[in-house]
Amino acid sequence: MQSHILKLSRIRNLQITPRNHYSVIHDLLELKTTNVDDLLDPKVRKLKPKLLYSDYVENRRLKFGYDKNRKTLAKLKTKFQKEKEAVQASAPVMSIALKYLDDEQIAIPIESEQECEFLGETTKKPIHMPYASTDSFKKEPHKPFKHKAENSVSTLNEKYKELYENYLEKTRLDLSENPNNYGTNEKLYADLKVRMGDDFSNIPPTWMTDYEIYNDSLLEDEDVNYGTPNPESQVSSVPCGGCGALLHCKDVALPGYLPSELFINQSDEDLQSVTCQRCHFMENYNTCLDVRVSPEDYPKLIEEIRSNEKALVILLVDLTDFPCSIWPELPSLIGKNRHLFVVGNKIDLLPKDSPHFLDNAKHCLTESLIGSGVTSGNIKHISLISAKTGYGVESLINKLHSIWQYRSDVYLVGCTNAGKSTLFNTLLQSDFCRSQAVDLIQRATTSPWPGTTLSLLKFPILRPTPSRLALRTKRLQDTRRYENVESESRRREFQNTGKIELATLQSRIFHSFKKNHEVSSAMYRAQDGDVITLNKPKKFGLNEFAPEFVKSRWCYDTPGVIQPDQVLHFLTTDELVKTLPDRIISPRTFCIWQDQSMFIAGLGRLDILETSKFIRCTVFASRHLPVTICKTEDADLIYNELLQTDAFVVPINDPDRLKMWPKLESKDLETEGIGEDESVSDVVLSSAGWVSITAADKQRVFMRVWTPQGRGIHLRSALLSKSVTLRGGRKIGSPAYKLGRQVYYANKQKN
Repeated sequence: MQSHILKLSRIRNLQITPRNHYSVIHDLLELKTTNVDDLLDPKVRKLKPKLLYSDYVENRRLKFGYDKNRKTLAKLKTKFQKEKEAVQASAPVMSIALKYLDDEQIAIPIESEQECEFLGETTKKPIHMPYASTDSFKKEPHKPFKHKAENSVSTLNEKYKELYENYLEKTRLDLSENPNNYGTNEKLYADLKVRMGDDFSNIPPTWMTDYEIYNDSLLEDEDVNYGTPNPESQVSSVPCGGCGALLHCKDVALPGYLPSELFINQSDEDLQSVTCQRCHFMENYNTCLDVRVSPEDYPKLIEEIRSNEKALVILLVDLTDFPCSIWPELPSLIGKNRHLFVVGNKIDLLPKDSPHFLDNAKHCLTESLIGSGVTSGNIKHISLISAKTGYGVESLINKLHSIWQYRSDVYLVGCTNAGKSTLFNTLLQSDFCRSQAVDLIQRATTSPWPGTTLSLLKFPILRPTPSRLALRTKRLQDTRRYENVESESRRREFQNTGKIELATLQSRIFHSFKKNHEVSSAMYRAQDGDVITLNKPKKFGLNEFAPEFVKSRWCYDTPGVIQPDQVLHFLTTDELVKTLPDRIISPRTFCIWQDQSMFIAGLGRLDILETSKFIRCTVFASRHLPVTICKTEDADLIYNELLQTDAFVVPINDPDRLKMWPKLESKDLETEGIGEDESVSDVVLSSAGWVSITAADKQRVFMRVWTPQGRGIHLRSALLSKSVTLRGGRKIGSPAYKLGRQVYYANKQKN
């Protein structure tokens, strides 16, 4: 079975070239007759009769019929034979004397043997090679390359397992010595659970040498993961440039920690150019360290906004996760008279479903905000942007300059993983930031882990004078010409190749005033009149009490507020990477009947309790999250069994991990269709994604929705109501539709 899995993986992931096409054809011929059940997990194989559809099963099925296989193989054979003949015809003349050697002296390569066998030829073809006077040849047994099976590599890091084993062992010893000491065990469990997310597999023992302030003479041979804390030391007044937490060396589990080797005897000026250990590991080693920050502490950190009544609040909302990414306490924070800019982030991840794609998204976002308690009078502007690709950011800056101008401070507010730190970094490099401060402020740490920013970060805002705005307008006009040409080029290439990445909304961000400042600060004039470039690198650190900044308005990046509706905080690092979309979401449409259930990985479940006929459900979720469909009467059994396999992907199939996985809880919803070509409602499944419901006009649909602990279950207006029309044809014998068009692209979009 393992060899079949390897062959299937090879066919799907390998580019077919003239060098490997015969081996690929051979694998196709062999797999054509392979039983798909042999490739499945035994538990899935047992439940297969109860599965109406499963991405796990479909991804292991060879998607060719017999006739299509035969035609495909014939075309491949003809195509590559012609290509090989063309290459040989144009190649320089080589020796073919090898054909006169005895069979014992020469071994025909495996590829040539496969070629002759496949073409039905019995004679061995000569091998073309350069002249050589001392070459000798002998037969060698062929040793096939051994691949590792896909499921042989554990996605759960070894540190997690080691920590959990240590916890079990310590608990066992503690109970044997003092059976009544349950309080100690609970504390031990709590402490270990905090550290279970820490993974040092990617971090070298000498990681502290990454810091310029580190003294190499202190380097020891032993591996000190966290460095040496000093509980007696004092917390500094210098914030980490990545997350905003004050730097210290008191406790490894508190925000802002630096080892005493890096912290003790360092001046505030030196500390201004470094980041804490947690930010350093995230940025350089893609590793996150858990810290002890209570959810109740987050709102306390932004109390300053309430005291600053004139401040502008920029609310960031994750367009792939709303209303779950709208903080419930937002109305009490902004009050009745607070000015509010709403910014829908991650628009680049949504598939364009119609010419009115952006207007529909704004309307749906506004409805969710009003439903959350925000009054329309507070909202002064709504922008749809991508802080990652830059799309819409320049337009947002234009609105800030024209509407807000320079009245007061600006605060970026939003839930965890909404993209505040990414937008903060983008604005820092734009015309919204004073040019003198651009290179003096560290970039905020960004990562897929929620709650990266732990305190306030800030930069001074540029005063939008008429002369500066005129210069900015000219720069934008020049840039727009190039972007229009690039956009048209991407559109044409997308039509020809179908690569979904080419349809991504994107734009460039520049600073109109930074160039002059760089020349004046990076150079000085010597006595002989020559201009000499300074090689000494700049140190981070901005004196906000300097004359040029003392009267400035400031833009603040606030910590991400933990929303109770989000399930992101239940996920491990590997699960988080698979759950968060990393490119444009491709809508997947299914035909669902009454008394049928749909799973999105192990994160959500949708039961159709009652409806007059079938409905269409369009799933919007990360491409890594599989869809599973079954009868509702079998749903509980299938969920409990498939959790212990790889069929759900999230959560990870590991007994220790599953012990911490919360149970699914439900909520009942209902909606009424408006037509078979337009979705009426979205069933939001917390951070896992959403399902658009499409039903006939006035057809009522009663549903029961399940998520971990019942978090983040909402019914909203359809965000991408026309995506159901982008589906392909119905798969024979399956409730699934083919992928079809993934995005709408004017009237020139190809099917």
